[in-house]
Amino acid sequence: MKQKTIVISGINMVEGGIFTILDNCLQKISVFSEKEKIKIIALVNDKSKFNYPNIEYIEFPRSKKSWFLRLYYEYLYFNTLSKKIKPDAWLSLHDISPNVVAKKRFVYCHHPTIFFKPTIKDWKFNFKIGLFSRLYKYLYRINIRKNEAVFVQQHWIKKEFENLFKLKNVVVTIPENVVEKKSVEIQLDSNKIHFFYPSFPRSFKNFEVIAEAVKLLPDSIKNKIEIHLTFSENDNNYSKYLVRKYNLNVFNFTGKISRAEVFGYYNKMDCLLFPSKIETWGLPITEAKGFDKPILLANLPYAKESIGEYKKVSFFDVENPNELAKLITSFVNNTIQYQGNKAIFEAKNQLQDWNSVFDFILKN
Repeated sequence: MKQKTIVISGINMVEGGIFTILDNCLQKISVFSEKEKIKIIALVNDKSKFNYPNIEYIEFPRSKKSWFLRLYYEYLYFNTLSKKIKPDAWLSLHDISPNVVAKKRFVYCHHPTIFFKPTIKDWKFNFKIGLFSRLYKYLYRINIRKNEAVFVQQHWIKKEFENLFKLKNVVVTIPENVVEKKSVEIQLDSNKIHFFYPSFPRSFKNFEVIAEAVKLLPDSIKNKIEIHLTFSENDNNYSKYLVRKYNLNVFNFTGKISRAEVFGYYNKMDCLLFPSKIETWGLPITEAKGFDKPILLANLPYAKESIGEYKKVSFFDVENPNELAKLITSFVNNTIQYQGNKAIFEAKNQLQDWNSVFDFILKN
């Protein structure tokens, strides 16, 4: 049987949730290749970040330098590269359907901003968020019909894509919760109740609702809690604004931390906060659920689909800090009555893990 070649492209996936997607994918396909006769070529920004066997890495260290370079790689250089590699399958993990030659082409779409209506604040602190909310609709459209399948993370996005791009080959692919094997021991004050929100400082992540909720808390509650946020003042203009406006005693600005440290916090924290206004999944939700931790969650469709069947969750309006303040208070006082959540989609209508995705790609 002829060995099949699969290219996995993730040259722009360097941090946060999108890096986790790439890292998890490569970790799982490395193991998958031990049983299947396949050759794997991974296109990445920095190959030193990966150490998974059975994978040939091609590095593109300049891919984040500018959008001009990104588009050059996707629509020009990759065409030449694909003719040289002659892959059986090409999987683009970061939204864009490149101009490549392959027997089968697939794209994994996870950029949420085409469904986001930016405010003046969003334009002010991150012009790209506003721009991408307009631009990505057109970037998604280029070559999208040339794919064998378009992978998305949730059912509500599947419906949006089917309507927006008139597609019939959209496949829901649930992000697999690949637990970090290495976990750093985190030391937290045992006299405090610890909340955690691991997220890069982008305006749609909605840190303000947490800060405004804290301002509403009585001192008797404030003195009992610590909220850990994974950024520092100097990360970007938005983080400077947040730290200077809301430098409250309850906040611990950790700065950027490793995946192993994130999992260390999951292990030690008391409760996850997740108030983001838009996500195509929200990996911390799944990860905290894996640790069986309580979660206070945005009352939005993405969040309910991400959490699935779970008892220890309650929801709040992302524009209403008073609702969140009440939930924090009841959690601290140990009087909280969780709303809970039920799964609304059947597993048979979706791919459940990376192995299912690889089987789907390589079939026939």
